Amino acid sequence: MKQKIINIIGILFLAAGIGSLFYPEIISYLKQKQSDQIIKELTHAGNRNKLDDSLYQKAVYYNRKIFQEKQTGLKDVFSYRSAPIILRNEKNTFGYVKIPKIKQKLPLYLGATMKNMKKGAAIMGQTSLPLGQKDSNCVIAAHRGYQGIPYFRDIEQLKTGDRVIIKNPWETLTYKVTKIKVINPYDMDKILIQKGKDMATLLTCHPYRGHGRYRYIVYCMRDHGQKIRKQKEEIQIHGSSRKEIEEEKWIRYAGIGLLIMTGGVWISRRKKRNLR
Repeated sequence: MKQKIINIIGILFLAAGIGSLFYPEIISYLKQKQSDQIIKELTHAGNRNKLDDSLYQKAVYYNRKIFQEKQTGLKDVFSYRSAPIILRNEKNTFGYVKIPKIKQKLPLYLGATMKNMKKGAAIMGQTSLPLGQKDSNCVIAAHRGYQGIPYFRDIEQLKTGDRVIIKNPWETLTYKVTKIKVINPYDMDKILIQKGKDMATLLTCHPYRGHGRYRYIVYCMRDHGQKIRKQKEEIQIHGSSRKEIEEEKWIRYAGIGLLIMTGGVWISRRKKRNLR
């Protein structure tokens, strides 16, 4: 009886160890399923008609207003956490962003609050809503990984010319990466609207384990079939996190393998003892 209890305890410890190492993968899978369900609902809802849609008119007015005011409200953390517009009797999302290169498809929430950032990507307050119009720059922020969920973790894989797709309530917009920068968190002038351009900008923390010392910025321009000239990336100045991300994955997998191997040896020895 005592031997049986020891065996059960050993197996439970082994399972707990493997579970803790698999935890990020499990959470990532569950969160992705949740995001996929939200996106599925948005897709099934179909495109709304711009002509008689009050939400569209509200969004157009907001974009024009912040451009004319030169985004003077974009001053601090509180300004970009605030929702660009308030949704009434609407879904709490403004569509979704899809980044094929890093295999991410995330719901778009309004305002970069902690609550929204936990659920997906967020359109920063005092930046444009993605309507596919000139004089706009929709800045989309997401965590560089959160509780095992990737989000924008692999953003460094993006290169000039890669696609970023945004689905708003009325249509699907395609953008192409034009430039990549690393900036300081308070360099708000680096994410402002550029006159005459229809832009989307991805933003996340950098480096991966640097507690948000910098911001990794991916500038994208609306794709009209134009050729995108390759730009010199500035990432080398602050170093790349790709090695750290890969190391983290392999260390976790190695830990799982070691635990399984150790557990197998332990179980085998217990069985041999029981046969004596």
